[in-house]
Amino acid sequence: MSAAAKTDPRARRIAPGRIAILVGAVIMGAVMITAVFAPLLAPHDPYAQSMLARFRPVSAEYWLGTDQFGRDTFSRILYGLRITLWTAFASTALAMMAGTTVGTLSGYYGGRLDRWLSAANDLLMSFPQMVAGIIIVALLGPGITNLIIAIAITAFPAFYRMARSAALALRERDYIDACRVLGYSDVRIVTCHLLPETLDDIIIVATLWLATAVRTESSLAFIGLGAPPPAATLGGLVREGFNNLLDYPGLAVWPSLAILLVMIGLNLMGDGLRDANDPRASA
Repeated sequence: MSAAAKTDPRARRIAPGRIAILVGAVIMGAVMITAVFAPLLAPHDPYAQSMLARFRPVSAEYWLGTDQFGRDTFSRILYGLRITLWTAFASTALAMMAGTTVGTLSGYYGGRLDRWLSAANDLLMSFPQMVAGIIIVALLGPGITNLIIAIAITAFPAFYRMARSAALALRERDYIDACRVLGYSDVRIVTCHLLPETLDDIIIVATLWLATAVRTESSLAFIGLGAPPPAATLGGLVREGFNNLLDYPGLAVWPSLAILLVMIGLNLMGDGLRDANDPRASA
């Protein structure tokens, strides 16, 4: 590092954000690899029951012990990561596409359409996220697909507000007026000029909301509104272990630590991206 970089206070302010991104990326990279290759890494069938192996302690054969049905806890956590991460990524991607599209169109066109959509978005935001998720899953029924839809609906307002605010600020810019004068269609203006300008902020919001989606999925699974048994999800594993918390605390502690690790990795990446793109960091 040069002497100028050492004395530049801006470099010192930007560095922590980059470190957070790096640490978060390492954590999530390891978690993703573990989830993708769970069938190869799992030492046992996560759904195979053996009443003779009930509540086995940590050992060389069962790395994290077994549950009340003799199923290997470590293998179930690996498979639980797959379902939990898939649910979180799918729901966030769905919310990002829908919220960004609707928010951009609402802000770009304005008028009565914008007022109606904003009112509907405010109504959705008036419900606490968990309450809205419980209501939607209860109406649709348990299952991974319905859970993805429910989480996406609860995440929709965040992307809508971000995209709408950006569209409202950008639609009056001179280069947008120039595009209209040149005869560009609204589709071309929105897709080629408005959306690229908001992409960085949308990615940051998506990264932060991934952690929220993991928490929501785990919470809904804990109260019995997640993927139905015998599917292994991290929240469902915590729920199963909670029934034997006093005698065998590891059954609830290990999947809880897995959830915590995923949320730490995602939050570090999101916070690091936000700090790195914050214009005040370079002021």
